[in-house]
Amino acid sequence: MNWRIVLTLLFIGILTGCAHTEDLQVSAITAKDAPVQDKKFVIVSDKNEVVDNDLIFSEFARQVALVLDLQGYTQVKNIDDAQIMVVLTFHISEPQTKTEIVNTPVYPTAGPFYPGRFGYYPYPLLGYSVYQPMVHQSIVYKKLVRLQALDASAYVKQKIIKPLWDIQITSNNQNGDLRYMFPYMLVAAQPYIGQNTGHSINVSVDDKDPMVAALRIGE
Repeated sequence: MNWRIVLTLLFIGILTGCAHTEDLQVSAITAKDAPVQDKKFVIVSDKNEVVDNDLIFSEFARQVALVLDLQGYTQVKNIDDAQIMVVLTFHISEPQTKTEIVNTPVYPTAGPFYPGRFGYYPYPLLGYSVYQPMVHQSIVYKKLVRLQALDASAYVKQKIIKPLWDIQITSNNQNGDLRYMFPYMLVAAQPYIGQNTGHSINVSVDDKDPMVAALRIGE
């Protein structure tokens, strides 16, 4: 356990206030025979190779390592020393148009006046909204982060792909910046790493969550 991370979380938590949330979906699955004691890991690309010449991959891998550290895992530098290969993949889609029918409040002007018990009143009543269905279009981006744990020994010795656990996190909103959304997606995933959610579940992460800030500053 990295106590610098814990202290950073506590400190940032004091400074946080009210905030909105980011809504994400998490789907996790684990092999029935996955050894729970295997905690030494190395992060690799989808080509099962250690990557040290890609700045974006290195930034994301650093954040993944911090989250795994909080879950009791230990990072090693070489595949030969690892028990688990964590394959990190990520993707963001091209802009997509999302069309929705939204009941929108409309505040009409005064219509005809009708007699009432206490005099005349306009219809519709001034100050009271009427809801009308309207077509609303927005540009959204689908973002995907996947962490797949493989048996390192089986791959190094026999080139066998033996999955141990797998977790996928998706986000579908108007934010087209994967670097901004990445820590939110990891925070959503953290409690379910090495677990089985049974199906995709909805997870909301507060934008003032101290873990999000801790991942950004990298301590």
